[in-house]
Amino acid sequence: MGLFDKLKKPKDPQRVKGAAMLFCPEPAPRKALDRVEELFHIEHKGDRNNITLVQDDMEIILLATCPDDEGENGEYAKNQLEGVAGYVYQNQTGLVEIKRNLFYHLRQCKSLIQVVYSFDSASPAETREKEKQVMEPLLEITEKLQGVITFGDGMTLRNSKGQVILDKAGKSELEYYMPSEVPIPGSWAEDALPEYIERRDRSMDLLRDRHIYVTPWLPLLWERAEEPGRTLEEVCGRAAALLIVSLYSECRVGEHMSYEESREFVDPIIEGYGAEGFFSPDEKAYLDDPNSTEQTQIQYAWQYENLWVMEWALGLTDDLFWPTRICDVPESVRIMREYPSMEELTAAARLHPRKELLDQADLIYRLHWACVDARVMNMPAPQELEEGVVMERHRALFWLAGCDEMCGWDDVDLST
Repeated sequence: MGLFDKLKKPKDPQRVKGAAMLFCPEPAPRKALDRVEELFHIEHKGDRNNITLVQDDMEIILLATCPDDEGENGEYAKNQLEGVAGYVYQNQTGLVEIKRNLFYHLRQCKSLIQVVYSFDSASPAETREKEKQVMEPLLEITEKLQGVITFGDGMTLRNSKGQVILDKAGKSELEYYMPSEVPIPGSWAEDALPEYIERRDRSMDLLRDRHIYVTPWLPLLWERAEEPGRTLEEVCGRAAALLIVSLYSECRVGEHMSYEESREFVDPIIEGYGAEGFFSPDEKAYLDDPNSTEQTQIQYAWQYENLWVMEWALGLTDDLFWPTRICDVPESVRIMREYPSMEELTAAARLHPRKELLDQADLIYRLHWACVDARVMNMPAPQELEEGVVMERHRALFWLAGCDEMCGWDDVDLST
C-alpha cells in the first residue's frame, strides 16, 4: 500500500433508496400482507396495510392497496392496475403469445404492493450487491402472491425468478409465459359431479401444455358420459347431410354453377343415402333456395369441417388434428364415397364412446373462448389456431356429445 493510499479516507456510507411495484391477483390488501408475514414469520397488530422488513441497515417497506380502498389509495391502485395492463397491451412486440398471456395475468391482478427499500452503501459495487439482496425477498413475495413485479421506472416486468417477461423494447428472457393459476372457490361448482370437474381439468392441462391461456371460470359441461347420447344412425345421417350441403355449396361458390346444375349434381347423392330426412330445417331451406347469397354459400362450404369431425366420430379417420388448419376436403369426400349408401356407412362405422365426445367438446369450447377473446382484444388467435375451424368443430362436437339437452343441429349454442 502506497503513502497516498494510506492518506485516503474511507468513504462514508450513503443511504441508497429504490422502489418496486408488485401486482397480484389477491383482491384484499390485508390478506396479501398476511401471506407476506407468513413467508417471513413476522406479525404486526392493527389493520394497517403496510409492513416493514428490517435486517441490519436494510429496510423494505411494503404498502398494499386495491381499487376498493377509500380515497387516494384506491384511486392510485386503480390507475396503476389499469395503466400496467394498458402498457402491455400497447407494447409493439413481436412476441404476441408472451404479450397476450402477460396481459391476461395483469387482468387477473386485483391489488398492488408498493415497495420502498433503502440501505447504506459506500461504493457502486456494494450498491449492486445489496440490490441483489433486496431482490431476493421481493421475488419470494412475488412467488407467494403469484404476481408480477417491476423495479425502478416500471418499464420492465419480471416474474418471480427475476426473469424479464417483457420490457419496453418488446424483448423477453422467456420462451413462453403463462399466467398464474388463480384458484376457483369450491362453492363455484359445489353441485357438480366429479366427472364434470375432471373433464374440465383434463382440458385445462392440455391447454397449459400448449401454452394457451383460458379463464378457469368458464362453465362446466353438465352432461354425463353414462347417459344415452347420439345413435350411430343419427351420426351417419348427419355426416351424409353435411357431405351433401358441402358439395352443393362448393358447386355454387367454388364452381359457380347455377342452382339447377348444383342440384343436379347432389340429387343422386341425396337419393343414394336416402337423405331427405337428414337435413336440418335451415339446411333444407338453403338447399331449396335458388337465390341464396354468396355469403350464405360460403358459410355452408365450411361444413366440410363438421363433416370431418363426424368422420372421426364414426371411426372413419383417426385424424382429429389440432385446429390450426382447415381439413383435407378431397380426403373427406373420398372417405364418404367409399360408403355411398346408409347401409354401407352404418356397417363400416364405429361410433366413439360418449365420454370421448364430451372430452373433445369440453376442450373445443375452451379453445373457442380463447379465439373469441383474442379477436375481441384485436389480437390473433393463440398459437396459430384457425378460428373458423374451431367454431365449426365447436358446433359438431357439441351436437355429437349431446350438449344442451340433445338440441337440434340448428340450435347448437356457439356462445363462449
